[in-house]
Amino acid sequence: MVIPMDGAWQCSVCGFHYKDNLDSHTSGKEWAEKCESWCKEHHSCNLEITEHAEESVRGLSSA
Repeated sequence: MVIPMDGAWQCSVCGFHYKDNLDSHTSGKEWAEKCESWCKEHHSCNLEITEHAEESVRGLSSA
């Protein structure tokens, strides 16, 4: 289950955070759910998903 955190959603597996972005048709919660699903199934991160993470946007890494 993704975790709501201060206006963002966190993947409970890798810890990346996703916020709503007006340029995207996908909400932060949806990105976090996609991330969590991928992490659980593949035991890895998906670059196409994590590029939408706040850590990617800010140039930081927590995973």
